[in-house]
This record gives sequence, C-alpha cells and structure tokens, in this order.
Amino acid sequence: MSARRQWVFSNPCGCPFGVMEAGRIDSEAVAFFEFYEVARDVRKALDRGVTAELMDHGRYVSDVYPRMLSSYVCPHEGAKAGAR
Repeated sequence: MSARRQWVFSNPCGCPFGVMEAGRIDSEAVAFFEFYEVARDVRKALDRGVTAELMDHGRYVSDVYPRMLSSYVCPHEGAKAGAR
C-alpha cells in the first residue's frame, strides 16, 4: 500500500490555491491536465507562473492545509497592493 499523496497548486507568490489526490499521477504535466482539464487553461496557468508540487499527506496537512482555509489571507497580495 502506498502512502497518500497530493498535488498542491500554488500561485507565483507561493500561496496554495488548489489540491488534488495524486493517486497514480506521478507526472506534473498530467497533474496540470487533470486539475484544469482544458489545454488552454493549463497554458494560462503555466504562463501565470502556477506551480504544482507532489507531497505526502502529512506535509500537506501540516504545511499547506492551514493556508488553504478561507480565513487565510495571502500576505503577498497586501504587499503588492501596498507597493503601488
């Protein structure tokens, strides 16, 4: 039995915005197509600098899940707005 893993999708600033079970998906390219489903949307995400990282469930729970909650505010967005 393999350990549970997730693909975590993050904005260019590093803040996560999406997650999906990895299952048997070991390729980042396949993960992008599974997540976005349409090639045009995959290209847009890649052009924006979206990244996907494969991680074990323990790391997801401790490092990423708290930043996926609706109460989490991206500190980078505030910094960008304040720099204008």
